Amino acid sequence: MKNLEIALCDSCTDYILKFASFLMERSKVGVHIFTTPESFYSDENDYDIAIMSEEFKEIMSFRPKGLLKEKYFLCENQELEQDNYIFKYQSVEKIFNRIPGLRDAKASIKKSNEKSNVTAIYSPVTHELQLPFAMALCQSYRTYGKVLFIDLEEISILTSLIGSNNSFNLMDLLYEINTNSNAFDLSKYVQSFMGFDYVEPFTNPNEISEIDEDTWRDFFNALLKENYDQIIVLFGRTINGFSKFIDSFNKLYVLGKSGDYFKRAQEQFFDYLEKLETNVDIEEVILPMSAGNLSDGAYHIEELLQGNLGVFVKKMMNANGKNEIKMCG
Repeated sequence: MKNLEIALCDSCTDYILKFASFLMERSKVGVHIFTTPESFYSDENDYDIAIMSEEFKEIMSFRPKGLLKEKYFLCENQELEQDNYIFKYQSVEKIFNRIPGLRDAKASIKKSNEKSNVTAIYSPVTHELQLPFAMALCQSYRTYGKVLFIDLEEISILTSLIGSNNSFNLMDLLYEINTNSNAFDLSKYVQSFMGFDYVEPFTNPNEISEIDEDTWRDFFNALLKENYDQIIVLFGRTINGFSKFIDSFNKLYVLGKSGDYFKRAQEQFFDYLEKLETNVDIEEVILPMSAGNLSDGAYHIEELLQGNLGVFVKKMMNANGKNEIKMCG
């Protein structure tokens, strides 16, 4: 079943991001956020449902391209609430229940006895968008079930991008699995962001090099026993046992950059994989964008994931099989 594509339009960033997070937790949908009428006007995509504040109403009629199948307007006066006009200042759940298409778009859940699929991401050229790409991939997969994201970068900015932190991180989780692999509690390490779960990454760049192959094997085996449909692993470096673990995964995305210098590094990495005679499904991805203004507060990471990068990832996945991972072997 194709995901519903939803346009959320409101100039209040905090409000619309909370709205988007709620929808992605409750429904099988793709959410696109617009915080200015100009950005919505220039967008050419079709949407099954558009939910917008009244400031977007006028510009909607003049969009040169893009079909809106159903339209709902968020009004600030409760007395005006009727039909496709919904009072804005009430719980998001009440707004959700007013829109039949959203109520019917429920996220699929994996049966507990099914095996998790594991998708790996690696960039030989250390692409500056490897972390946002991984997060956008989590966003796309989470509409088909539960997703766990593992960020294995030596120095990760995940926590600063999301703006939260946990008392426990990956190093703590690895230690507990290593000492008590049969009775560890993953829930105390897991946090959620825009519909997918993640474990806070390493804080010390030296830590990852100290972990041996056996510990990594116990780690991945333990994760596979958890109730996740997808596990997305971002490799910032080739960890101990990298070649063996890659061969056991379902998919490997290799991120590259345009230009001869970066192309040489890509080719060398593919030669390495060929010598390994790996069976993993490998796909090279050349991202047609950079990470400018990502860390200076110019925009939120949520907007990046739902903007050009998110659209690129969804189109890439649709081209490869309607957002479904194909099992190898």
